[in-house]
Amino acid sequence: MREILGKRRRERSALLSAAVACAQWNWPVVPGAGLDRWACTCNCGRDDCPVPGAHPDPPAAPDGTGRPPGATRPPLLAASTDERMVRWWWSRFPDAPVVLATGRRVAALSVPEEAGVRALGQLRTLGVRIGPVVAAPGRHAFLVAPYSFDELADLLDRHGLDRYGSVPITLRCHGEDGYLALPPSRVPGGPLRWAVAPAGTAVPGAPSPWLPHVSDLVRTLVDTCHSVTQVRRSA
Repeated sequence: MREILGKRRRERSALLSAAVACAQWNWPVVPGAGLDRWACTCNCGRDDCPVPGAHPDPPAAPDGTGRPPGATRPPLLAASTDERMVRWWWSRFPDAPVVLATGRRVAALSVPEEAGVRALGQLRTLGVRIGPVVAAPGRHAFLVAPYSFDELADLLDRHGLDRYGSVPITLRCHGEDGYLALPPSRVPGGPLRWAVAPAGTAVPGAPSPWLPHVSDLVRTLVDTCHSVTQVRRSA
């Protein structure tokens, strides 16, 4: 029992430290819905939850009926960079995942794990500077500087439609009004981890980790998504 309690304290301390670090980097975060510790199901109560635990609670419904009964945590719109607020949230919800509100300060592109591993190798071989990368069960998310959807659409047209005739459906964007769970948040497949840690991309004297421009990564991510899909089809 003592070992279990000690592990839980360490997990909670790591979540708080991660959330506070994001606030200090000016990355807006909010406590996620989280998982039921024993059933490993999402606290939102949905049996078909697409991202169990790794999403914010929903806001009040537009029709004024209020929030769902199980929604007790702040919605995505409340995401904050205020360290005092962040500390207060995680004092109330110490097991909550750290959910990053994307679009304002940081964005991301995520791909299947196999494509992500290949992309990391190719980008390093090409000498392309990489920002933080989140490794989740089955997926990799590459953090980038904020982009507009028009900008991303133009890049995907150029590197996806023009070269392959399609944009890979396995590539997901986390831009304006989006979100992404960050390590060490726990999901059904296990805790998230950093494939490339923010500390490894830091610039001396800069207030936050360095982030690449989305145009530096899109072509490689599109290429690896298509190559993985082709391999699976031919298997």
